[in-house]
Amino acid sequence: MRANPVLANTGSRSVFDLAADSYDAARPSYPDGLFAELERRTGRLAGRLVLDWGAGTGIASRQLTERGARVISLDIGEQMLRRAHARSPLTPCVQADGNRMPVRAGSADLVTFAQSWHWFDQRAASAEVARVLRPGGYWAAWWNRASGAGEPWFDRYEDVLAVSCPGFTWRHERDETLAQDSSSALEGTLLMEPMGHGVVPWTRQVKAADWFTDEQSKSYIIGLEPTVRESVLRQLAEIVMAQFPDGQMTVPYLTTLVAARRTV
Repeated sequence: MRANPVLANTGSRSVFDLAADSYDAARPSYPDGLFAELERRTGRLAGRLVLDWGAGTGIASRQLTERGARVISLDIGEQMLRRAHARSPLTPCVQADGNRMPVRAGSADLVTFAQSWHWFDQRAASAEVARVLRPGGYWAAWWNRASGAGEPWFDRYEDVLAVSCPGFTWRHERDETLAQDSSSALEGTLLMEPMGHGVVPWTRQVKAADWFTDEQSKSYIIGLEPTVRESVLRQLAEIVMAQFPDGQMTVPYLTTLVAARRTV
């Protein structure tokens, strides 16, 4: 297969384009257990055509490709996709809006939304998912999130985010609520049958410097005024360095997976 350029099909722009370098440098990948759970619910990935929507810099796309899937990475962010293409020049990258998918009906085996489903108009995107999937094809969405609740340092850390970042909504998110909210739009689409959800616990070992590069790629940090952002990051750094003075962090994570199948 020849190298594929980024194909621009929309003028939309992703907020993450503003932090594409940080996103590409430090966002974590997904645990092996997530893909084992995905295959348990949807079948083997090898040989299947996967549309990876909200692909960003291609983190999930690369992991799906490593497991034998034929992946197309799609996102509204030009800068994000340029980094995905630079890392995986043989993976097609298409700049497109998942609420209006420029994809032939009944053509995909699996449509994935890694860390991205909540950014879509879920009614419109659900209808599009049902349209582009072949009968028996699957939709899957998943999210990584730190889960240190109950640890004093992590509670203080989230206190700062909750007070300072209007866009920070993850603090009280529960796996069951996340799964139900994510699949509710699909339940209204007659062709889609929910397949339940799974949760994969894992531990992230990360240098503090990389942790904060990752934090700078979060939408709730990107959206702050520069002086506020600097103040917030400074407060967060003080908390982290007090807990991890050697700069090496160990943080529990959860990855939540939700899946559904096109019935006919």
